[in-house]
Amino acid sequence: MQLLKDIYNNAEALKGRKLITVTIVLSIVFLGIGIFIGYLNNLILKKGEISSETVLPPPVADTTIVLEGRVAYTNPEYYPGDEISYVLTDASGKEISLLKAEDDKLALAEGLNVKVRGDEMRTESGTKYLMVREVIINAAN
Repeated sequence: MQLLKDIYNNAEALKGRKLITVTIVLSIVFLGIGIFIGYLNNLILKKGEISSETVLPPPVADTTIVLEGRVAYTNPEYYPGDEISYVLTDASGKEISLLKAEDDKLALAEGLNVKVRGDEMRTESGTKYLMVREVIINAAN
């Protein structure tokens, strides 16, 4: 306890130029200690890092199919159990693909020239059809 009192009394006795010198020396000492601790911390963190290169997975191929034509109604009894009631036809009326959608977008586009975007699927009997995700109506209608 006496040592602490002596240090306090000596610090109180510092005046003027001596006080500035002690303050600068202490600042430099603590700055050096801080830089040293930061350097050690950086070394410790780098040891824990794995230096192998990050391997990216191969890009996923887009399996979306885009077809263009006129949406026409077809009898759903031709494809029992599959609920397919629309077909995409070309300008001469020839069937391009069977169409199926989760909502009423095909009913709204019936009779119009459109581009349909979706995924190719197969019916229970093995016939290919397009599960429509998007219908783009041509401006020429």
